[in-house]
Amino acid sequence: MRTLRKLFVAAILFAFVFAVTAPVAQAAEVDLFTHMAGSTHFPKAHGFSEYDRSNSGREVEVRVTHLKSLAGERVKVIVNGHKVGRIVVSSVGVAHREWDTEHGQKVPFASAGDKIKVRTLGGTLVAKGTYHREVD
Repeated sequence: MRTLRKLFVAAILFAFVFAVTAPVAQAAEVDLFTHMAGSTHFPKAHGFSEYDRSNSGREVEVRVTHLKSLAGERVKVIVNGHKVGRIVVSSVGVAHREWDTEHGQKVPFASAGDKIKVRTLGGTLVAKGTYHREVD
């Protein structure tokens, strides 16, 4: 009788722990997206950024096009006020790169409502956007 009671209590505890931890694991995953618009200095520039955060790490992808005047130059990416890194603009005017903490790269914490900016190394704003939750 005592063994049956212990098994019953263990089953209830297991069910409770599973019920509490399962939603927490799902809630830890965040997918953000933004369309990026060009600045007054680069009005034709446009692009996007995707930001993913999970228990295993954070990653950000940035792509900005119509930057022919910056071909061969580096631009810097700033997420939520923190520098992520630099991208060399291709000969056709595209700046594209991904960063991932699982590869040892620095990706700051971001949430819906946070900003992403792409600037020249001199500080001129190229493009910007505001993250929102990705909708399936």
